[in-house]
Amino acid sequence: MKQLIIAIAGMLAASCSTTKTEQQIVKDFAKEKNLKNIPYANASYLIKEAGSDENVLNICEQAYSDKNLPLNKKRIDFSPASTKNWPIDAQEISTLKSVYKKDNQPYYWSTKNLGSFDIPIIEKEELLAKIHDGTVSISATGHIISKPILSLNKQYAILKYSSLFYTGGETECIYIMEKKQVKWTIILTLVKNYDYDPS
Repeated sequence: MKQLIIAIAGMLAASCSTTKTEQQIVKDFAKEKNLKNIPYANASYLIKEAGSDENVLNICEQAYSDKNLPLNKKRIDFSPASTKNWPIDAQEISTLKSVYKKDNQPYYWSTKNLGSFDIPIIEKEELLAKIHDGTVSISATGHIISKPILSLNKQYAILKYSSLFYTGGETECIYIMEKKQVKWTIILTLVKNYDYDPS
């Protein structure tokens, strides 16, 4: 019985630590991207429904596999384009797929899992409804951020970001972040390559 209690306590501690890490990653990402003060947006919100991380690792895998190919042969473009030493290689991506394959439940951002946050949190449909009825500016932007995926050594994180506004949205991007001292910093950006030629 004592061993069971210790095991449960350890799992709870690990879960709490992971939640705090995810919280810090999202906060640092929002600050680095300056999501609170988008130049063309009169209002900025974090969408409560976290973006799906279903294909995030597949995109990372494609980018890693194609990294040395000519631009028109890369399925995924990345910047900085000069990146040679990738922080997460194919073997680790494969391992992470196994680790995260069961973690496909919908996830929702809230003050409970983010703590105090610079940007108000709102449901997607509520934001669009408020824009429609004029309660919120038509130039308001909603930011969609996936739950971060942590590397095996906990020094890197992968997340997906996109944004929406009343007339459309911004293309999804994958960001790889690195923990540098006490701050998470973007080191690599992955986007769909529209110049890709499969022939």
